[in-house]
Amino acid sequence: MFSIRHAVPALLAAALATAPAAAQGSMEIVVNVPAGRLDVIQDGARVRSYPVSVGTAGHATPTRQASIRRMVWNPSWTPPDAAWARDEEPASPGWGNPMGRVKIHLFEDYYVHGTPARNERLLGQPASHGCIRMRNADVMELAQLVLRADGAAVSDETVQRLVDNPRQTRELALAGRVRVRVEYRLAEADAESVTLHPDVYARARGQYQDRVRQDLSTAGADPAAALEHLAAAGVPSAPVRLPRVAAPEITPAPATALAAMPLAGGLR
Repeated sequence: MFSIRHAVPALLAAALATAPAAAQGSMEIVVNVPAGRLDVIQDGARVRSYPVSVGTAGHATPTRQASIRRMVWNPSWTPPDAAWARDEEPASPGWGNPMGRVKIHLFEDYYVHGTPARNERLLGQPASHGCIRMRNADVMELAQLVLRADGAAVSDETVQRLVDNPRQTRELALAGRVRVRVEYRLAEADAESVTLHPDVYARARGQYQDRVRQDLSTAGADPAAALEHLAAAGVPSAPVRLPRVAAPEITPAPATALAAMPLAGGLR
């Protein structure tokens, strides 16, 4: 019987084999928590976009910056000392591991990591205990892009062995040339309108309200109308498009060679 997981190594290899190496230090990863999305930015242009699950309201994903200095391929998992993990069992490396095929260290106990197929239906909405979850195919692709941009001394053959063998655990040290920004942006603008994302952590009121108003205004939205919509919609709610009332503060980004890289074989 055909299995998607058996096809992933070959599809990843095909997607990355002909791609030019990213210039060292020119790549950045941006996670927008309300959007449930992780973007890869190359020379100022968004060249990849992946759906992710962030933390639920009770386990909010921190908004901060970090440099990627460590990743683990095919990690094992030990339940943390937390109430939600009290009845969980340790997991060996493999497709069913809660960390998935790769975990990329961000800060403290927070990671970008894969997730078993049974959890993929939750991608794009808050579902984790604070980490950033991705499809296994996506996180393996992302990890290889990070390795290239970092200039890590890891051969393509070594990476391919890790892709091919989900039981082989390997920790890799990086130079920290790839930065990560985890943000909370409720509004994102394009040429014609503003997309208003769900206020998953209810920050449009209380201590964050002034910051949210500024972000809405910067995106070209009417802050009063946007906040009224958020208050009426509640949480969770789907993204909505609002008319743009002012020009957003956007600098056009150049196209890059990496933008032309094919995605991994229809696994999105």
